[in-house]
Amino acid sequence: MIEHGFLGRLPRSVAEEILASSPRIHYPTGSVGFSEPDGARLAIVASGIVRTFMSTGDGRQITIRYAGPGELVGQLNTNGDGIATTVQAMEPSTLVHLDIARMEVIARRHPEVPLVIIDELAERLRQAYRTLAARAFASVRARVARDLLERARVSGRLAAGAGIPVTQQGLADATGSVREVVARAVSELRRAGAIATRHNSITILDVETLAGEADYA
Repeated sequence: MIEHGFLGRLPRSVAEEILASSPRIHYPTGSVGFSEPDGARLAIVASGIVRTFMSTGDGRQITIRYAGPGELVGQLNTNGDGIATTVQAMEPSTLVHLDIARMEVIARRHPEVPLVIIDELAERLRQAYRTLAARAFASVRARVARDLLERARVSGRLAAGAGIPVTQQGLADATGSVREVVARAVSELRRAGAIATRHNSITILDVETLAGEADYA
C-alpha cells in the first residue's frame, strides 16, 4: 500500500507516520461512506477498489474516479459547499481513516506533504474535467467503454480475458445514464468484438478495440 498512489509519492517514513494509529474499517461490496456534504473526511485505500461518485436528487449518479490501494479518497474541503461526493466499495475493501487535525500537524512538519496534496488536487481537477467532457461530448457507448477500461486498470487486470463484475445498472450509475441505454451500448460493444457478457459480469476480449470505442464520438 505504501508503495502506491498518494502514499507512494511520499517518503516512506512520512507515509508510515500518516498511517500510524489510524483506524482501519472494512467495507463490504456495495457499502458506502463519506456521503456527507460538509466537512473534510479522508482515508487511504488499504485494499480493494472504491469509486467516488456524485448523485442527483432523482437518484442518478456519475462516477468521478476509481481508487485502489495507496490512493487518497474522501473530502478535502471544509467549507461546506454542499457538493456531496460518496465513496462506494466496488469489492470488499479496507480504508485507513485519517485524522484531519493530525494530518495538518504532519503537513507543517513535512513540506513535501502539502506538495503531494497539491498534486492530488490537480489530478482530481483533471479527472473532473475528463468526466465533464465525457458527459457532454461522448456517446454512452464511449462512456461505458471508458468505465470498463478504468475498472480494469485500477484492478490491475487491463488485458484480454479480464473479467469485470458489473451489472448493466451498475454501468448506468457509473456513466450517468439509464439501464436501457447502457444495455444497447453493451450490445454494440459485444458486436464490435470488444467484450463478452455473462450474468453480472463483462469480459474484455480486445483492449485495443475497447480503447478505440472509448474515443469521443
